[in-house]
Amino acid sequence: MVGKQGSSWNLALAFSLSAFIGLVLMIMPVNQLFFFWPDWIALVVVYWALMAPDRIGPFVAFLLGTLLEVLFVRNFGVLGFGLATLAYIVNRSHKQLKVLSLWQQTLVVGLFVGFFKLITGWLDGMISDFTITTEYFYSLIGGVLVWPFVYILLQELRRKARVV
Repeated sequence: MVGKQGSSWNLALAFSLSAFIGLVLMIMPVNQLFFFWPDWIALVVVYWALMAPDRIGPFVAFLLGTLLEVLFVRNFGVLGFGLATLAYIVNRSHKQLKVLSLWQQTLVVGLFVGFFKLITGWLDGMISDFTITTEYFYSLIGGVLVWPFVYILLQELRRKARVV
């Protein structure tokens, strides 16, 4: 039992560290220079929902999305709902995703993040006068391009933190 409890603390620490780095990368003002800047929080949520589906799920993703909305001063609930939906989809399909090769997994993660972008764009359009354009999905391309590197870096963090 002690090993499981230590692993939970290690998971909390590793998740918190990666979520903090994801939040910092999200609030960096580089969208004007790099149009393909990915949704880092979505990638972090996908990774941890994939690797620890019993402990990182829709509730944690909703809290993280709410924190991101507070940082961005956006409409309440949109990012939280989108990330919670994303975590739910990944949790439900984690067994199928784990057996895919990294490149196949990259395509599926791209579909999931695209669905996340579609949901959040649709909800933003319902609440405010936001319209979905092609530029809105540029971050999806960036996310697909960096997913293999994010996956490898977070695997290394998980290994160093001894998260089972």
